[in-house]
Amino acid sequence: MVKRSLWLALLVTAGLLAWRFGLPVALKYFFRVSGTVTIAPGLIQALPGSNSMLFVIARNGGGVPVAVKKIINPVFPARFEMTSSSLIMPDLLTRRIYLEALVNTHGQLGTLRRGDLRGTRNERVNFASKNIEIKLDTAQK
Repeated sequence: MVKRSLWLALLVTAGLLAWRFGLPVALKYFFRVSGTVTIAPGLIQALPGSNSMLFVIARNGGGVPVAVKKIINPVFPARFEMTSSSLIMPDLLTRRIYLEALVNTHGQLGTLRRGDLRGTRNERVNFASKNIEIKLDTAQK
């Protein structure tokens, strides 16, 4: 009986250690989010000309950016795929993430300027998702 309890305790401990240390590694390894960025019909005229950049940003549950995909001179609808090479803060990746898209000509993130276009996906998606759509629906004034 004692031997069985000891083995059970060891098994539970091993499972907890695998979950604690194995989950972050698995999240990084299997991270793959793909989809399309579209634009609201009323904003087509607001698209910047040449040298524009589309950024697709993945944020964890706390709002911290964990991955960024940059597409230069996008053509809409623009396909995107984020993989482990897109991760900028891999240790902060969570199972469920928020996605947003930003189009600008200055190449800076975190600062919205006049003429920038932005769209967010309000519901979180899984860290391994396909066919996600993000719609650019807001123009910075």
